[in-house]
Amino acid sequence: MLIMTKIRRTVMAGMLAMLPAAPFSLYAGEAPHIGYIYPAGGVPGSTFSAKVGGQRLKNTIGIYVSGDKISAKVTDYTFELDRRMGNRAKNMKEKMDAAMEEEKDPFIRAQIQNQIDKAADIMMMAESERKEMRKNKAKYAKKQFNPQLADTLTLEVEIGADVEPGRYDLRVVTTNGISNHLVFNVSKLKEVLENEPNNNVSDTVGSAPALPLMLNGQIMPGDTDCFSFYAEKGDDLVFRVQARSLVPYLADAVPGWFQAVLTLYDTKGRELAYVDDFRFDPDPVMIYRVPADGEYVLEIRDSIYRGRRDFVYRIAMGKLPFIDHIFPLGGREKSKTSVRVYGVNLPQKKLMQKTGSRAPEIMDVGVGQGSKRSNSRPFAVDMLPEMFEAEPNDLPFQAQTIKENIIINGRIDKAGDADCFHFDGKKGETLTIEVFARRLDSPLDARLVLLDPQEHIIAVSDDEVDRGEGLLTHHADSLLNIELPESGVYTIRLDNLQGKGGHAYAYRLRVGESHPDYHLRVVPSGISVPQGGTAVVTVHALRKSGFDGAIDLRLADAPQGITISGPPIAAGAEKAVLNISAAGLEAEKMMPIRIEGMARIKDRNVRREAVPADDTMQAFLYRHLVPAQELLVRITKQLPVTVKAELPESGVVKVQAGGKVIIPHQTVRQDGVKGNIRLSLSNAPEWVSLKKTSIGRNGSKIILAIGEKAPVGTRETVTINGSFDVRIAKDDPTFNPVLKWRNRIRYNFIIAAVTIEVAKPDPERTSSETRDIKNP
Repeated sequence: MLIMTKIRRTVMAGMLAMLPAAPFSLYAGEAPHIGYIYPAGGVPGSTFSAKVGGQRLKNTIGIYVSGDKISAKVTDYTFELDRRMGNRAKNMKEKMDAAMEEEKDPFIRAQIQNQIDKAADIMMMAESERKEMRKNKAKYAKKQFNPQLADTLTLEVEIGADVEPGRYDLRVVTTNGISNHLVFNVSKLKEVLENEPNNNVSDTVGSAPALPLMLNGQIMPGDTDCFSFYAEKGDDLVFRVQARSLVPYLADAVPGWFQAVLTLYDTKGRELAYVDDFRFDPDPVMIYRVPADGEYVLEIRDSIYRGRRDFVYRIAMGKLPFIDHIFPLGGREKSKTSVRVYGVNLPQKKLMQKTGSRAPEIMDVGVGQGSKRSNSRPFAVDMLPEMFEAEPNDLPFQAQTIKENIIINGRIDKAGDADCFHFDGKKGETLTIEVFARRLDSPLDARLVLLDPQEHIIAVSDDEVDRGEGLLTHHADSLLNIELPESGVYTIRLDNLQGKGGHAYAYRLRVGESHPDYHLRVVPSGISVPQGGTAVVTVHALRKSGFDGAIDLRLADAPQGITISGPPIAAGAEKAVLNISAAGLEAEKMMPIRIEGMARIKDRNVRREAVPADDTMQAFLYRHLVPAQELLVRITKQLPVTVKAELPESGVVKVQAGGKVIIPHQTVRQDGVKGNIRLSLSNAPEWVSLKKTSIGRNGSKIILAIGEKAPVGTRETVTINGSFDVRIAKDDPTFNPVLKWRNRIRYNFIIAAVTIEVAKPDPERTSSETRDIKNP
């Protein structure tokens, strides 16, 4: 069993002074990480307290929220210690007690005594916690120490009165960088926090507030939260949970995701309704028609009674508008589409959706009156003409005739239904047939089958993975890219692999000539750039329908002082690494930037903006590019040492196997900073290494050695990192008088990302050639 206690900022400052000094770092591994916000939203015009939990939050210098009318400031910091850290304090105190007996310098003795007092405070708190656990074993029986949530910030959040309801991104900014983003919602519903004890129906009966409202809470191990309310006969009440959508993935969190379930009871504890999801969405939605006036109790818990502080939820509850589904799921660009809206408590059954000229894109559709706003549903916009499927078309001989380059809006109306379509195809023609359903919130698990003119199956597709959908865990849409083997009438058959059907099982079927395209994602979504220094981002190309061309990258509407350098995404490549540099900008300035790509596809230029994202792990293995609202850049103070590499304009260095690459650079040191700058490589293949592992005071060269077995034609991007130490003065408050070898600050930084292409052997050059980037 772990012993846990919370230490306030003043005590922790002393404790951390005993430990190795925290490095200033621009590596992703050193950046802060946040695991939850509680409550995860608020109402316009309010000011309230919230908690943020995560890792490496001690040196927080600010909170950033997307938009410009939501602000937050840190009012407190706590850190949760386990038994090992308590024992470490005990060991440290013993060493300092011994040092005190030998030390004669009054100044040093005062510093030692200060550390002894703080260690004693930690030991006292740990002992107090042990006593509390012995007294109340039931309370602590399932409590776990979660290092990924050990740091806690208390925030004072202020939401402007004119802030629009919706989703915003919240991040923590520390001296080590910018955290990942988490969802922060603004709603016009009255916000209510759970009030413990509320584990049983009897705990809450008699305290029913008026609906509608937004209920906020946290589920701890073995916890259930109950909430009573009053309802009137005939009301269609909606209970819509946000839980998984608030914290979609955690890389190392045990016991895993929050799987919320809802149960509705009467005041005598009799179960009236139960839900554990909403179709394929793990966040449940309960819709209940009230049979009689009176008080009722809603319960929320994890499906198997797990819990942790990041098991945060928000429940919108009341006679609220809720959109179950829409039809059609999209429309053509630069037009108006009549959309049928299905659900409960809706102020309208139809709406006219106007589309712009930026196809392909996804818009949000929603309805509402006053503070009662519905959930939103995605609405796809495309460039092709549109039509509707027409029944009967279940069998090939009933197939609906279509032309190519069309989008068909249809439904799998009932269990066992299938929709068939005929089209005239020509031999050698390349065709793309794609289903959009699950990506548009349809429960359809699509299966595509293509029949040749003799009605033989020539292609089948199910569950095509779309890497652009970073929050989708079941990719259930289908895609066929095929060259037709002969001329004649072909048949497309579309059905639900699971055999289910109904009004909600809608789809958009895109049939036409192959339409090569691409989308971009840029990670991470937040970076720190030192004044005069460099950071790196990776731009991923999500290629579609056979597009394998090069993609040029540039800053769009770049703020003055921010520049990027690096190669384009090469033909056939999946990513490129860019250097982002800052010059002439004030420290601690924060700004969103945009990166866009340009590619030549057939006879047109196709421009796509890179969507900011975080490369996030799920279940220790699977990686997802989780989209964020902004690519955020923070300018930090100039480092005591700056190394500025001089790279070729193309961003690519060509060198033969067995050769060397000299990277010219300028090194600037602040007064008094001595010692070597240590060098290291990130993401380097085995055939790239450093010829020298440090830069001396005289400015040693940075030389990359290319192995003899480097594969010709290969292109790899290598990040060159630097690090150096600065000693802490004796009169500095963080100076450790006992462990004097720890009295240094280590600075880790990025010098540059260099793309190396292994060139073909040149008979006029030796394989051991040296390529000087400045003088090739």
